Amino acid sequence: MKTIIKTTLFLLVLFLVAYFSANYVLRKVAIKAIATLQPRLEQKGIVVENFNYSSVRMNSFNSCAVSDVDLAFYLNRKMYGKEFFKASFKAKTLTIRFADFNNPSFFFSFNEFSLFIHENDARKTFGKLENGHMKTRIPFYLKTPEESARNILAEVKTLFNENKTSMDIEIKTDVLLGIDDKEIKVGLFTERNGSFTYLKFNHEDILEAAKNFDLDLAEKEAEIIASYPSKVPAMIKITRDAKKYSVLEKSKNSSFPEDALRHIYWSYHLTREFGPVLAKEITDAHETAIGNTEKEHLMDYHNNEVARKYAQETLSIEEIKNRVLYAPEIIRDASEVR
Repeated sequence: MKTIIKTTLFLLVLFLVAYFSANYVLRKVAIKAIATLQPRLEQKGIVVENFNYSSVRMNSFNSCAVSDVDLAFYLNRKMYGKEFFKASFKAKTLTIRFADFNNPSFFFSFNEFSLFIHENDARKTFGKLENGHMKTRIPFYLKTPEESARNILAEVKTLFNENKTSMDIEIKTDVLLGIDDKEIKVGLFTERNGSFTYLKFNHEDILEAAKNFDLDLAEKEAEIIASYPSKVPAMIKITRDAKKYSVLEKSKNSSFPEDALRHIYWSYHLTREFGPVLAKEITDAHETAIGNTEKEHLMDYHNNEVARKYAQETLSIEEIKNRVLYAPEIIRDASEVR
């Protein structure tokens, strides 16, 4: 019995020594790795201004965690799309889990992260993220770190620009959208379907956000818009401008065909910005809202289609208004619908 107790105690002490030694070694390795990595990053145009963390510890035999990560950096090459690009990133925990010891590689995840992109010219769609969680399910290979990093970054860029990627990645975060002088919070998440990962906004948040601009969206319309996160600010701005200009003209002239102008302007600019297929999908979805008569719906469908044809031309707001007033192909009142 004494032998068993001694053996158990010895193993426990050995485990504790190994655990705390591993944490000590990890911290030393991390400091050395950062010092080695910074000059190589600068050659690629990535300048790390600040990098701090509170601790590095082993979670299990194949994973470790870095706590309270605080990173500030900027890019100074046009290869990243801008001459100058500054950002700050914080995460409660960065977890590194080894995927393969034979071909050294690992997965990584961030918990409770935030990202803030500092820009003077304009606020980007994904310029402010908070309360974020991210997990990758494709390995990062230590033998070819630059190639792995390029592949992952390329897929992440595709995901945020085109809302779809073949990379298996999990993201859930809040996005602070800056539109004009307002900032609205919208939930962003990924959804895996088949061999692709899709990026989406919470459509209920889109419905709520629209209220900030006095816009009434149909449920189906909000679902479609939420499937194109990178395009949401432009979609909201076009929809808001269509309403603003039509209301303005109506205030000047009570007989002005307000509804026709709103739909012609809206469908025209949606088509110019996103193409006829998506423009039709959005405007058709809007007609699923209740409240209009059948003839009013038919008038709107017709005028939306006319505007999509107009989109082949470059028209000013004045030219659009003149066509709304005088073009024979436009329906100005539901009573004209046959």
